[in-house]
Amino acid sequence: MISIHTNHRLLFLLPALLYVVLVGVCAVWPAVLEQQAEAKVEKTVETPLVERGRKLYGSLNCVTCHTQQIRGDERMAAEVDGERIVPVLAADARFDREVASRAEEYAHQEPPFMGTQRTGPDLSAVGKRLPDVQWHYWHLYNPQSVSPDSLMPPHRFLFTTEEPAEDVAVDYEEVLNIEGLGVPAPRLWATPDARALVEYLISLKREFVEQERLAR
Repeated sequence: MISIHTNHRLLFLLPALLYVVLVGVCAVWPAVLEQQAEAKVEKTVETPLVERGRKLYGSLNCVTCHTQQIRGDERMAAEVDGERIVPVLAADARFDREVASRAEEYAHQEPPFMGTQRTGPDLSAVGKRLPDVQWHYWHLYNPQSVSPDSLMPPHRFLFTTEEPAEDVAVDYEEVLNIEGLGVPAPRLWATPDARALVEYLISLKREFVEQERLAR
């Protein structure tokens, strides 16, 4: 009779086999399922300006203070037409989302900017909540001018007070109504980086998820 206690080869092989099985069940198989689900989601083609803004969002570490995920209240989950619906957690309702975030929202994103903490508000639908481009310029230049309690540092390096030359002026945008921003000059322009970052923020609406829900 073979005993695991006396057979060293068996003593090694059984734990190794168990490890392989657990890795397959807990890591490989879920990853395969996620890839299959991602393949069913149509990839959104973003404009070059939005793509540039997304890269800036990552390089400026905006993800450190802002999430892009709306939590669901699992206690209120319900089955509707064969689909599990999780309503928005009460604490997240102020972010203007009707449904909790789902995996499909992050399909084809590399990396996904889900975030881990909310020193600042969630941005998953900021383009729906705050669609005004000028407001975002004011906020980036002097956050406290539009949000007095904001802890966000100013991003004045994204702006210039020097009028851009004619050959590049199309890539800049003048910031309007700057009287309360503390600008040390009569005029202010958003640089191409500022325009790209704001264009990315405006694009964050997560509309396809909301529309899919309504269609059901």
